[in-house]
Amino acid sequence: MKKLLVLALGLFVTGAAVADNNDFLSDYSLLEPREGNLVKNIYTVPNLDRRMADYKAVLVDQPEIFIASDSRYKGAKGDQLKQLADVARLSTIAQIEAGGFAVADEPGADVLYLRWAITDLYLKKKKRGILTYTPVGMVVHATKSAAVRDLWKKIDIVEFSVEMEISDLVTSEVLGMVESNQQGVRKQDDQDADPVSWQELDAFFETIGARIACKLSNSRLPESENIDCRSVFVEPEYPEEE
Repeated sequence: MKKLLVLALGLFVTGAAVADNNDFLSDYSLLEPREGNLVKNIYTVPNLDRRMADYKAVLVDQPEIFIASDSRYKGAKGDQLKQLADVARLSTIAQIEAGGFAVADEPGADVLYLRWAITDLYLKKKKRGILTYTPVGMVVHATKSAAVRDLWKKIDIVEFSVEMEISDLVTSEVLGMVESNQQGVRKQDDQDADPVSWQELDAFFETIGARIACKLSNSRLPESENIDCRSVFVEPEYPEEE
């Protein structure tokens, strides 16, 4: 049974910053454009694909959250944001472990550190009655899927992106940085908004974990046996219609 880790470096989310340029990554000037369906800009140290073999585990921090300054709604409660951060983290962890790699709960010489943020989060509040609140006990004991479905009862996530930084925990050397493409579509003049479903959000973060596992796996194989990790995707799982 997969363990739901409360990692040493994780922090409870009690609020979120509001910013357009959040300065989360160490050095944005190092980023270069990358054409693709997930990554917009990227930086890696030379020979990163081989250097990944030096690491036996990944320490996945809880993501920080930055709400877009022009977000239609900026009043998400702390427990709602924590649900979002927890789902992102647990979905990523699940795929790293599914790929056969360990997730660490403390720093070490052979541990890769993932520091990341959910950025440009554009929210829309749903209209609801007072009786649609969720009791605290239900949140505490909810599964990952139940927690994110509960979040969607309260707000729509219209758009978001992700920024990630991987580094060596001993030397603090930044090994790679990524800015993702925007997920979701806000309302335009000629079209309605297309909010992100909870299945799409879950699959997006599982894809991040699967690609990390792919990179770790490639580093341990001959180059002739490597696969293109950009082709790795986790498809959303939608409930069957009755």
